[in-house]
Amino acid sequence: MRLAILVILSTVAFASAGREQLLACLDEFPPYQVLSEPPIGEHVSALRQLGTELALEVEFVTEPNFNHCLKRLQQGSADVIAGILDREERRDYLHLLPMRHDTAYIFATRPDAAPINSYEDLHDRLIGVTEKVYYFEQFDQDESLQKVALNDVHLTYKLLLAGRVDTVISSLENLTAIYASDPELKDKILIQPFTHELNRVVYFGFSKHSIHAARLEQIRPKVEAAFAAGRFEAAIHQFAADHPQYYQVKPHKK
Repeated sequence: MRLAILVILSTVAFASAGREQLLACLDEFPPYQVLSEPPIGEHVSALRQLGTELALEVEFVTEPNFNHCLKRLQQGSADVIAGILDREERRDYLHLLPMRHDTAYIFATRPDAAPINSYEDLHDRLIGVTEKVYYFEQFDQDESLQKVALNDVHLTYKLLLAGRVDTVISSLENLTAIYASDPELKDKILIQPFTHELNRVVYFGFSKHSIHAARLEQIRPKVEAAFAAGRFEAAIHQFAADHPQYYQVKPHKK
């Protein structure tokens, strides 16, 4: 709370100096959002790129979880959030502007696991999932599957390596970054044949109560041009390349 208040006070001082700012809400969700000082993460990098595209100074306010950030956007006490999916109820208070293409969801196992060739092969598996992530409707609503929810995708892979879960669902991008952090894991984590391709976009959510909402007709084309050119994705990939420690799933050797 103290950090949030300090950020808000600094934001007010910033605005009073006559410079435009963009207030983004973050919660702790590595590697997407890491509440260090200053904040870092995939979404933070995309938000900073957004500020560059719009010639706005990005400032951050923190909340204990994602839903608290959404409440801020509903109230207009924050301008933007990164990394959300299109949901009908969110359109009541958010303008959705494209950030990146979502990637395929893959199912990973240890190399000695029985193959997963179809959705039906997921039954009788203990599957590691990440809290607050929408995968795909059939999977999300299937109560017959055995799921173990954790707050970090890298913890699900740690449990996989430790033999605590049989299977992990994640984006291909997540596992690619994990492989990049430790190439030896390619011999210990197997991508199964069954995948779920996605044809959807991950968005920035702009509050309809933001002071910037009145300029949406000028903002949207700039954001869409940056999205089409892949500049937000490039910023995300650069973060992953610069911070391999956030993608490691094995403990450091002492």
